[in-house]
Amino acid sequence: MTQNTTHSSVTPIPSVISLRAKVAGHLMQSIFTGGLTAGDRLVVTKLAGQLGVSATPVREALVELHSIGLVELLPNRGAVCLPFGVRQLREVYHMRRVLEVEATRLACGHIPKNRLVALTQTFKALAKADIGSPEWSSKAIDQDMALHTLIAEHCGNGRIRHELDRYKEMMRVIREVAGNQHDIQVQAVDEHLEIIAALMDGDADAAARAIGRHIDHTAVLVEPLIFSPELAGE
Repeated sequence: MTQNTTHSSVTPIPSVISLRAKVAGHLMQSIFTGGLTAGDRLVVTKLAGQLGVSATPVREALVELHSIGLVELLPNRGAVCLPFGVRQLREVYHMRRVLEVEATRLACGHIPKNRLVALTQTFKALAKADIGSPEWSSKAIDQDMALHTLIAEHCGNGRIRHELDRYKEMMRVIREVAGNQHDIQVQAVDEHLEIIAALMDGDADAAARAIGRHIDHTAVLVEPLIFSPELAGE
């Protein structure tokens, strides 16, 4: 009798995936805040014990950090932290700019107009709301991510979307470390409206330029919040 080899009964294990993301985010935050510095060894069993998790999500998290250039994997010996300072932060934003600009150019004309209209209304409401409230900050961040995700989903290039997804968690942690600075978020609201307007007009070049400026401005504002002004000027 032929054995059934289908896997219809196999279900995902979201807790493991979620745990990997949490471990990766925790390690990123330690790197960005100086808790972990260049040359520090990251031993899987030791980290698992310190974090109160099994070795599997730690190994997966180290692979993720290696893929975005934060650690170097050591065969059968865990990993070692790579340098992360002003130059590396600028390189991260430069890479994100390259990816987002091209994704926006490709996505123009392919994003459902009703999605863009809904985002426009939300951002305009944010521009008129009380910017001092925690609820405002939370909603602004959510809508920020919604726009960038929408662009990635409709760029039509699986490799670009994959690369943007890899940097998404890093961007979230950088924003977390920098703090919910209202001046950055207010500027981002105006810039997102400019990006959406260009997308609705079907002007791919204008949309690409707008998102490029947005990422450049964000990088300039975030840098001194993560590093001292002295270091940021190096």
